[in-house]
Amino acid sequence: MLRRRSLLLGLSSLALYGCASDGDVAQSDAMETSLAELPLHVLMVQAVSPVHKALEPQLMLPVQAQAVAGNGTVPAVALALGAALQKGQSADVVLAPLAVLVQLQGQALVRPDSVQPLLRTPFVLVVQAGRPVPQIHTDSDVRQLLQRTRSLAYPSSDGSAFIEQSLFPQLGGKEAMLAKSIKVFPPQVPQLVARGDAAIGLVARSELQGASGITIVGPLPAPLGYASVYGAGIASHANSLPGAEALQRFYLREVAAHDWSGTGWESAVPAAQEGR
Repeated sequence: MLRRRSLLLGLSSLALYGCASDGDVAQSDAMETSLAELPLHVLMVQAVSPVHKALEPQLMLPVQAQAVAGNGTVPAVALALGAALQKGQSADVVLAPLAVLVQLQGQALVRPDSVQPLLRTPFVLVVQAGRPVPQIHTDSDVRQLLQRTRSLAYPSSDGSAFIEQSLFPQLGGKEAMLAKSIKVFPPQVPQLVARGDAAIGLVARSELQGASGITIVGPLPAPLGYASVYGAGIASHANSLPGAEALQRFYLREVAAHDWSGTGWESAVPAAQEGR
């Protein structure tokens, strides 16, 4: 019976990398994963759930995924995920903003040097549908727009620190901008703009799927632009380190190969890691 179970685990693990172009890599991963405790467990923030779902058709190895809200500042999200990990919640891989994963590393809840970037989603400026579309081609365009606007909505999540500590100071008048800013959970930004409660909004492009009543103007020009980067890290107390490492390689490979057109997501996998 034990021999039969080992065979089944080995066959299941082959399915994890059945789409890999490098047979030697797939065989090595299969051997590692055959030693894993199944199913593997993924703890993720809600924002990245669509990413996991998009890759699921390629993922034949049993994986249980749990999502937490993930709304709020980086320290708040790290606290929520950290509390779950500290309570002994079963997790092999953690999917979250890179800044959150770095904080979890500092708390010894994510293994050192295990964090890998997976995806990025650029912040874009939005206005109410039917309103004139402002020009944001240059720093001067953006400065004039923010100085003239009556209100600006942006998310109280990854990216808020950049807006408050970098964008506003670069454009001048930080205190004046903060005074007319509305910081809310990410999904509320397009809602406020659509209702006219905020004149303009800055929000991650991935948060706009299904949003109505707004016009997407586009990302701010460099160096004023920002993109939220999400990654995968291996939990310090992973039930199966070999399985977690194999699952992380799966994410790296499939994210790089997937077509993210129209989703608001882009691959952030360095070219050197795509075939790992």
